[in-house]
Amino acid sequence: MNNRQNEYDAVIVGAGMGGMTAASLLSRDGYRVLVLEASHVPGGCSSSYYRKGFVFESGATTLIGFDDHQPLKKLEDELGITIKKEAIDPSMQVHLNGRVITRWRDREMWVKEAINHFGEAAEQRSFWKKAFYVSDVVWKVSGKNHFFPPLKKRDWFSLFKNDPRDALVLPYAASSVRETAVQSGISNHQFYRFLDEQLLISAQSRSDDTPFLFGAPALTYTNYTNYYVPGGLLNMVQQLQEYIEQRGGALNVKEKVTGISRNREDTYTIHTSKNKQYRTGLVISNIPVWNMEEVTSGSIRDYFKQEAGKYTRAWGAFTMGVVAEDVFEENMSLHHQLHLSQEDAIEGIDSGSLFVSISRKGDTDRSEEGKRVLNISAHAGTDFWFGLNGNYDRLKQKTEESILGLMREKLPGFTNAKIHMAFSATPVSWSNWVYRKKGRVGGIPQSMSRSLLDWTPNETPFGGLYLCGDTVYPGQGIPGVTLSGFNVYYRVKRKHNNRARNH
Repeated sequence: MNNRQNEYDAVIVGAGMGGMTAASLLSRDGYRVLVLEASHVPGGCSSSYYRKGFVFESGATTLIGFDDHQPLKKLEDELGITIKKEAIDPSMQVHLNGRVITRWRDREMWVKEAINHFGEAAEQRSFWKKAFYVSDVVWKVSGKNHFFPPLKKRDWFSLFKNDPRDALVLPYAASSVRETAVQSGISNHQFYRFLDEQLLISAQSRSDDTPFLFGAPALTYTNYTNYYVPGGLLNMVQQLQEYIEQRGGALNVKEKVTGISRNREDTYTIHTSKNKQYRTGLVISNIPVWNMEEVTSGSIRDYFKQEAGKYTRAWGAFTMGVVAEDVFEENMSLHHQLHLSQEDAIEGIDSGSLFVSISRKGDTDRSEEGKRVLNISAHAGTDFWFGLNGNYDRLKQKTEESILGLMREKLPGFTNAKIHMAFSATPVSWSNWVYRKKGRVGGIPQSMSRSLLDWTPNETPFGGLYLCGDTVYPGQGIPGVTLSGFNVYYRVKRKHNNRARNH
């Protein structure tokens, strides 16, 4: 272990956007950083992969976070880079009961659209006014309160630096999205169905169990600037990889961390699947809390067993990749939510909709001219798919065929599109791809039963061991995990700044 090559100022476990954010910021400050990733590409659930000449996203996904007070804009500003991206508008189209609801970015246009489809004009205006207000405050406040949830007195005192007027949103932590809509006077049951499926893809929970404090940003993300990354989200992650490597850091893929052991001198030894060991005084884990129990021991293992036990409810996903002939309309939205009726129910699928992302027309880095790449995603129960045993392959094929059938019915243009490739993945696949325990993706679902303060924090009780990613505060989504990378960075800097060497 005296070999200098195996010693790093910081080792980041997992190359998701949370870990890559923290690694980039520490690299900028002179830390010698090593990022270890079990998969063959970085990015985790915010990435892309190649298959038979085409580039697929890890899942059907949208990208925001570059507007004022949002974490990806801050990351660009802090690193002095510009992530290659293209703005898209509208953000999404929702297909519900034969109607197409367009999620316009412009707030007034969206409110008029909602009124057009759901009626109750005054009530809709009241609800969305609250949602925009709460969302804007949450982005502003979360972007400057990096020591939340508070662990020590100084963390609590730092909260008093906020504008007292922003505290007016706190009561919305105790009111669900559904309760807030009811209080606004909305009675249209189709609107509540719309809310449930929109929240499920952004907050991992439905309107009756999502606090409005979190639900407002989840519902209004289409009203901020949405982006498309040419060539796939992997290109965004690789820009951060290049930044780290240019500053003396390293990112090793296909090198799974198999053990994290604490040494007497308050340093850590990281053991990997390549039979290598790395020594560091600072470990930042970007892998889910459920996985940490498997790679730790003693009191550290006990801590993560307790933390993981808080979150027994989490989603898996049934996803598909499709390559289809490009017969779609020129200005067709790149993101679609297809609502399913009771007659459309698919065994193994637990959401009431399919979410579809389509590659941009002319993006030849993802597909050859004349073809488009589609990613489809739906929520799925992990226990169901892991418990199928001999029926797994049969049901996977049946589910895939059912989804393609519904796509032909509900996605404009897809009926006439020749399919050149189609394949699917279940939570079992996801556990093998990105090594998340039981294939749980999307983070921890929001819940009315969990306090704002009852989140796994970035800092653990063990000196030098920190956390980021979608199973710690603030939770889901690319902006959320990027914010977690900032939060862990500031905690590290407050306690370990003197550990950076001069390189």
